[in-house]
Amino acid sequence: MGTIWSPNLENYTGAKYSRLAQAAEDAIKSGELTAHAKLPPQRLLADKLGITVGTVTRAYALLEQRGYVQAKVGAGTFVKSSDFRATDQKANFATCQQPFTNQTAVLSDALNQLAKTPQRLTQLMQYHAEPLSEHQLKFSQWLHRRNIPQMSEQIVFTHGGQQGLFSILNGLMQAGESLLCEASCYPGIHVAAEQLGLKTIPVSLTDEGLNLAELEQKMVQCKPKVLYLTPNNQNPTCIQYSAAQREAIITLARSNQVVIIEDDVNYCLPNEWHTPMWSLDQTANEDQQCVIYLSSLSKMFCGGLRQGFLLIPSRIIGPVKKAIYSQCWMVSPLNTELACLIIENNDFMGQREQLIANRQALCIAMGERLQLKQTWRGLNGWLQLKAPLKAHHVVTALAQKGILIRNGDDFNNHDNFIRLSTGAALDEQQFSQQLNIIESTIRQLKQSAYSVV
Repeated sequence: MGTIWSPNLENYTGAKYSRLAQAAEDAIKSGELTAHAKLPPQRLLADKLGITVGTVTRAYALLEQRGYVQAKVGAGTFVKSSDFRATDQKANFATCQQPFTNQTAVLSDALNQLAKTPQRLTQLMQYHAEPLSEHQLKFSQWLHRRNIPQMSEQIVFTHGGQQGLFSILNGLMQAGESLLCEASCYPGIHVAAEQLGLKTIPVSLTDEGLNLAELEQKMVQCKPKVLYLTPNNQNPTCIQYSAAQREAIITLARSNQVVIIEDDVNYCLPNEWHTPMWSLDQTANEDQQCVIYLSSLSKMFCGGLRQGFLLIPSRIIGPVKKAIYSQCWMVSPLNTELACLIIENNDFMGQREQLIANRQALCIAMGERLQLKQTWRGLNGWLQLKAPLKAHHVVTALAQKGILIRNGDDFNNHDNFIRLSTGAALDEQQFSQQLNIIESTIRQLKQSAYSVV
């Protein structure tokens, strides 16, 4: 006899068979459908949901393709015995990553699609020193849909954003030269600069971006080759550079012959995202263009894919590509093929945008209750604690409870900030529970800190 299971397909988007498959996948992961459980007979489920038997058949086939169920002739379809529930239940609010929704399904579908094309696989397994033109074209079309103008030959692939960052510095700078960066910024830029023997010079941040007077002064005095920025969603402060800031910085960079690295890896919700500085720079003559655009799929899809990409002005693309080749003979075309299949999937983001917005709203409400100065954008929040409570006290206390967050000190900011990221691999009930623990811990520490004073 089949399991009495009747999902609500209104909670999902896409074709009906895809929505049913995703509902079953979620039920298996949550334990609602247990190992060895028999799925409802197809006609019974079709009648219950008001869909065709063919839709149920297609959904069950998709579940089997993804490895969640096994069909037995004459007996029915059964949940496999493997434990699909998440094994790592640590509350990781420290790492900026997408919450897991439909990524497993999208990646599984891409792998299955690729497995059915042996001739294409044969081509992808060969050496390709240059990016495949069809990969560049697919990424170009995807970027155009996101209102980022470029030519496909300007796209350079990397194994993640960090390799792209290192390759730009390696290709354009020499040991001892100066690199300007935001005073509080992504730690990876300092790691790369130290490895290459570069001098990093910080520029103060304001609520609109960089301190422009200080930036101009340091450009004149220090003669930097490169300026590193995160203007769309500044890491860690969540500042977004104003339009006037972006124009002013490009003007200063051109007049001082400075190349701008625009790091747009950090995810923004659709209503938060602004057209990058790269697009502004494209209005200039080719010999005046100074912005390199850096991004990846790590904060949009998943970190493990390691698919980074650069948009580089034609006049400086050669040295950067040479730097990439010095690290790896080629960027894996097999990896890029998977990335292309993923970005072409209409269900690429699934339900994540709404989920992220909901989590962000919960966090903002918590910060308001605690009366903290805070800024939120995309997956990250930047919250300033009130003295005498110290950021390291909160980080330590939460770590003892199995909850990880970041100290502002990790980003060279010593003004008593913490950074929270909302992509923890938890269901929504668990997320709310852990957020309550964060709030209660801050309240308790605040009271004890004042009592000590």
